[in-house]
Parts: sequence; structure tokens; C-alpha cells
Amino acid sequence: MDKTKKRLIEFGELEGVRRTTGNSPNSTQQNSVAAPEIEVSIKKQRRRFSKEYKLTILKEIDDSIKPGAIGAILRREGLYYSNIVKWREQLELGKLGKKLNEKDRKKIMELSKENRKLQRELNRSKLIIDVQKKILQILELEDHS
Repeated sequence: MDKTKKRLIEFGELEGVRRTTGNSPNSTQQNSVAAPEIEVSIKKQRRRFSKEYKLTILKEIDDSIKPGAIGAILRREGLYYSNIVKWREQLELGKLGKKLNEKDRKKIMELSKENRKLQRELNRSKLIIDVQKKILQILELEDHS
């Protein structure tokens, strides 16, 4: 026979390692202490940023040139990149700065119209180039046969 005996662990003997429930036979606490009152924390109020603050942060981010500088600014200020995206959209729409006058608005409309026209021409040119490549491949196949 082996000299080392295996010992059976009693139920509740290991309760010191885990949270006690007070339901085990070896527990020193038998529901004698009432449960503490649960305190509900008040929800934090949403942060609001002034137009000046938004413009300052956007300018600082646009001026940063070092790798990782934008992340450092965001961590320092406790902001998310999604904040910056929204603020840039607001800036483009004229909600952060002065409103666009009629002359600037017309200029933007003209430029966006021209941009759409150039995009269509570019797509057409790409299509023509693809067709020319396929025709060249077909002609090369006929020459080899």
C-alpha cells in the first residue's frame, strides 16, 4: 500500500479561495449580514464642445506632420477619431465657421459639377483602355496560331 493517503476535500473547505455564499456547511457566515444597499450611479452628462474648441482641434490636427501626432492629440484631449470626422463634415457644411456666402456656394456647385463631369470622362477612358487591351490580346492570340 502507498504511504501517501489521498484526502477527501470537504464541501466548502475551499471557500476561502472563492467568494463565499454563506450556503455551505463549513461557512462561518450564515446569512447573518444583510445585503448591502445597491447604489445606482448617476449617468455622466454628455460632453459638449464649443465651435472654437472644435476649430482649434481641427487646425491642430491639420497642422500635425509627425507620425502618430493625431493619435497623441486624440488621447490628450480624450476624443475619438469619429469626433474629428463629424467635425470636418460640420466644417464643410459651414456649421462651424461663418456661413458660406452666395459667391462661394456657386463656386462650390460649379466645381462639384465639373468634378462629376471629369469622373464620367475618366470612367469612359478606363473602359476604352480595357477594351483596347482585350483587342490586343485577341490579335496576339491570332498571330501565334
